[in-house]
Amino acid sequence: MKVLRVRSLGPLLAVSLLAIACASPPDAEKKAADAAVSAAGAAGAEKYAASEFAAMTAALKKAESEMSTKAYTEAKASYESVKDLADKAAKAAAAAKAAAKADAEKQMAELETRWKDLQAKAEAATRSLKQEQKAVWDANGKTIGDAFEAAKTSVSADAAAAKAKLAEIPALLDKWEADIAALATAKKDDKKPAPAAKK
Repeated sequence: MKVLRVRSLGPLLAVSLLAIACASPPDAEKKAADAAVSAAGAAGAEKYAASEFAAMTAALKKAESEMSTKAYTEAKASYESVKDLADKAAKAAAAAKAAAKADAEKQMAELETRWKDLQAKAEAATRSLKQEQKAVWDANGKTIGDAFEAAKTSVSADAAAAKAKLAEIPALLDKWEADIAALATAKKDDKKPAPAAKK
């Protein structure tokens, strides 16, 4: 009879040990999830992969809530989910950043081509300007050049910011182009012979 009792305690002891093992906090999963969340943040997931970042954040809140209520089995699964979502957010952010950078570089190249063309036209159009007019013209040109430099500087670090800076440039170029056309028209009017006096 004593042997029978020891044998029946074996499965009970195994189940108890399993319950104790499952009841311990999922520290390794939490640590892995925290590292993945940090990596996603560093990759710019909040800005470049907003939906993935939101899903990751919601899952993290759920895991933390489960930890605080000591629902460790559920917390373990939630932290594993957080890690997966954070990895996806980091990858999506990297892809979106690369696409934004390529788009910004393409936009910059197109605007620079237009800028160089306008600079050549402006050179010819401004030769006869008075000194004070030329100074204003040059200052406006410097504003456009500075806008290009600011956009170029930010392309590598923050392509979205570069695109925002590039969005301001077409209006500046449009104004410059209109000013060049006005100068050219004024020059043509100056070259026209004066109308003959009526007799």
